[in-house]
Amino acid sequence: MAITDPDIYEMDEYQGIDLFVPGALVEREVDGNRLFRVLLLTGAGFGLVMAITFVLTIFLVAVGLITINYVTLAIDFAPWAFLILSIASIGFIGPPLFDVRRRGMPLADIGIKSESPVIDVLWGLLVGIVMFALNFIVTYVINTTFGIPDDGAGNMFLASDPIELLAWIGVMFVVIGFTEELIFRGFLQRRMEIYFRPKNKNYRFWALVITSFIFAAVHLDLIGLPVRFMLGVFLGYLAQKRKYSILAPTVAHGFNNAAVVILTSMGF
Repeated sequence: MAITDPDIYEMDEYQGIDLFVPGALVEREVDGNRLFRVLLLTGAGFGLVMAITFVLTIFLVAVGLITINYVTLAIDFAPWAFLILSIASIGFIGPPLFDVRRRGMPLADIGIKSESPVIDVLWGLLVGIVMFALNFIVTYVINTTFGIPDDGAGNMFLASDPIELLAWIGVMFVVIGFTEELIFRGFLQRRMEIYFRPKNKNYRFWALVITSFIFAAVHLDLIGLPVRFMLGVFLGYLAQKRKYSILAPTVAHGFNNAAVVILTSMGF
């Protein structure tokens, strides 16, 4: 019997990747050339974030919210300055959206979907709590084991008043959590899974590990790389379990980051 609907696929063939969206074409195959393009687009997203950060930095210096001592090269952030810089994370959205629009794919193809929003949020909160606890413990162990001094970097997340604190929490969920999960889990990791599936029986493991390493590396923090890799593994595994809906990873990511801001602002 001929199959007349090109979107009809046997779902067992694509365990857990959730490739079928009724009435819409979605990405089913990823070869080497396609994966290379996906990596380039991910790099382009990072480039956009850096470019937006540079423009915002120039603006903040011009209005006096960032001051630079050109003798000691010390940089001082006024209240709200670093929060404004964090908005540059929206640059991560551009390449994935450009890609799905160009290829005629639905937004579900990059994880903007949820079959069970309440369940996704609850899983996100649960995993976010675990992530934050491990983040706190592992960071403390690394710093004490290797004698890493406090360089004051955490003060960037220090809210000056309750309104700024609420703004930080919102940014961590809506901007940073969403944009990073969109590009790293919904876009990159999902396509790595499809690429590795016919090549390796441990395709989900390799997609998870490679994406988590890239996620950690783009933060440009060598000392924090092990912790961010660990967090990336949690977020990537959660994305796999939720069939690449990025709602749960976004909530987990936002909760972890927001908890860091809250503790920093409380003086911990």
